[in-house]
Amino acid sequence: MPSNKMISEFSDKPKTDSFYQAIDEYVMSLGKVKREFRSQVSYAVNRKFLWMWAYEKTTDGTLYFNVTLDRQENNKNIHKVTQVSPNRWNHHVVIKSLQMARSQWLHALIGKGFEFSAQ
Repeated sequence: MPSNKMISEFSDKPKTDSFYQAIDEYVMSLGKVKREFRSQVSYAVNRKFLWMWAYEKTTDGTLYFNVTLDRQENNKNIHKVTQVSPNRWNHHVVIKSLQMARSQWLHALIGKGFEFSAQ
């Protein structure tokens, strides 16, 4: 029986993997980005700015996503925003469709994270 730990390998979850692939392709097109696989897939320029993961027990078709910015962004698609330090805000998004993974608003959010990480 699988645990409910975070995972960064989505090959046994084809829908989740398609969301991950769409986002990963966009992130890697932004420029010099370092990608790391641990319990989450993380991306960094000068510091980490984006994390993606699923849980072993989560059904196929759900990808969790967190991007860190230096300010709070408001968007109805952002599940939760948490201020983690004076100039750090974590923006949590639950991706449940390929349309969302490829959306302009998500690309804009990722772009802001990339810019913040490159400072």
